[in-house]
Amino acid sequence: MDPTYHRLSLPVLREHFPSTAHYRRPWKVQEEMLAFVAGEITKAKVAGDEALTTIIESGTGTGKTAVEYTLLRAAEAKGGKTLFLITPNKTLVDQIRKEFPGLKVALGRNEHPCLYYPDEELRADEIPCSLLQDCPHRVNQETGATHESGAAPCPYLEQKYEAKQGGVVLATMSFFLFTRLFSREFDRPDCLVIDEAHRLADVVRNSLSYDITDYHLGELVKLLRRIKSPAARQLRHFLKIMREIAKAKPPRKQTLLSDGEIERLINALQAIDGKQVLADTKAALAAGLIDRREDRTKLKRLEVVARDLRRYIHSLQYCLTTTKDNPLNYVCAFYEAERPEGKRVQYKLVIKCFYVVGLIKAILGQFNVAFSATIGNKDVFGYEAGLWGPMFTAPSPFSALNTRIFMPMDTPDLAVRNVGQGAKASVVRRMVRAAKHFANRGQRSLFVCISNDERELIMRLAAKEKLNAVSYGNGRTAREMAIAFRNGEGEALVGTAANYSEGVDLPKQTAPIIWFLRPGYPRPDDPLTQFEEKRFGNRRWGRWQWRVMIQALQVRGRNIRSTTDLGVTFFISQQFRKFLFNSLPGELQNKAYRGQLSFDECVKEADELLN
Repeated sequence: MDPTYHRLSLPVLREHFPSTAHYRRPWKVQEEMLAFVAGEITKAKVAGDEALTTIIESGTGTGKTAVEYTLLRAAEAKGGKTLFLITPNKTLVDQIRKEFPGLKVALGRNEHPCLYYPDEELRADEIPCSLLQDCPHRVNQETGATHESGAAPCPYLEQKYEAKQGGVVLATMSFFLFTRLFSREFDRPDCLVIDEAHRLADVVRNSLSYDITDYHLGELVKLLRRIKSPAARQLRHFLKIMREIAKAKPPRKQTLLSDGEIERLINALQAIDGKQVLADTKAALAAGLIDRREDRTKLKRLEVVARDLRRYIHSLQYCLTTTKDNPLNYVCAFYEAERPEGKRVQYKLVIKCFYVVGLIKAILGQFNVAFSATIGNKDVFGYEAGLWGPMFTAPSPFSALNTRIFMPMDTPDLAVRNVGQGAKASVVRRMVRAAKHFANRGQRSLFVCISNDERELIMRLAAKEKLNAVSYGNGRTAREMAIAFRNGEGEALVGTAANYSEGVDLPKQTAPIIWFLRPGYPRPDDPLTQFEEKRFGNRRWGRWQWRVMIQALQVRGRNIRSTTDLGVTFFISQQFRKFLFNSLPGELQNKAYRGQLSFDECVKEADELLN
């Protein structure tokens, strides 16, 4: 039987384009995206291909969400059963749901309250769900009924049940990964649409990375001893080996482990029977030896260790250089020579999943369409994200005359090996003074830097120059501060690229000036840097350059969110000069880029544009 997507044609896609107050019919750029996809479907159908992946580079203002919606609704109309639109986080889920409220929504456990412990305001990922089989709120995934008739259904399990009943499901990437790859609760999608696809690999890596600490292992050993489980001795042996390995490393520094050290950890983990641990725990719960409330946190940790034991072992095995190919993961150890006062953790293992291409291929559907505002080099994107296929770049609807991209000639190279004493402070002071000049004219700024030390430097100098700069900390999160800034607080918002290169939008002249201090090349002493140097050799530079290019393009787009917005971006470090111009679309290269002006001349031209 032909796959569902073979039945999709351009007329079918047009028929299912949403008619809303915002869209009466497809815009020209949306029509081009739909025509591209339809053309590739026709080619695949003629070739008899069972699966197809296409890639669309589509920036802000191109209406890509409506195109994503169209593809899935058309696939549903033509008989598609498992249909997913996945996006990196809940914030983006909420944005899409607001625009298209008819979609079913599925979020991870951390986004849902737990009803079993009603007085503690816990999230569903904080409780040992699999060990609480008597929970009255548990939803049967075959029938949709609660364990106890009349009980309020568990919000997490209820939305998962609803997602299995068909229709288009809007989900986070993490939810899709775990339910598709590990629990296998969903069939291979007939249509999978990936929003912000350049972030997929990082989401998978973060979802499959683990911290194992001496404190939590010690607590589990105590609990297993209390219920007289043989696993207590085995887990204590693993803890002993972990401490020995970590203590042999430099203190207060994450350090990569050798193959021999990794093999010692694997051997110790293989001696632990996860199924027996769960059986012993359930028996102890039934006998009243464990209190569901007082021991809740320990039970949750025990559930995670027992459930993920095989995954820990496999992750460590993929760290070995003796495997068929180069290592796919890496692991490092960390310890404090003396446990700091008030801290419980002294020893820690960090297992990092790196090569996720195989996992991404395993979760793809028959028909996949990946969207991103920043694809850049298609080949590097493929190696990073595991997404290969024909690509279309949608033209931007924004006039290049509405923006300026400044690369001043007289700012320093802020690479660690090049920057001189005081050079960074000097150029930051110039940035802050210019930002104050703009603030006096009613124009606010966004400062983006790489490290927290740089963020603090900007804040200190802003205070000296009487610039009302705001940032996160002291109980206020980066997201809360971005919202407060959009609501009018402060003359400048300051944050690291980890928080503000993506996900913070500043439209309608909220912050028409952006200052980006330097690109986020990896630190030489970072374990990931060392792992990539070992794994890729000189080829690592292509990946690093692609990542900083994507980051730069994302930063530049924070303040141009509509055809009426005016905005400028100052790229300060001369490191940007190596790649910035070539990473820009031709229209921006010709009309917006300024690389032959001094810092003061850039400020003057920004004044002329914004005023």
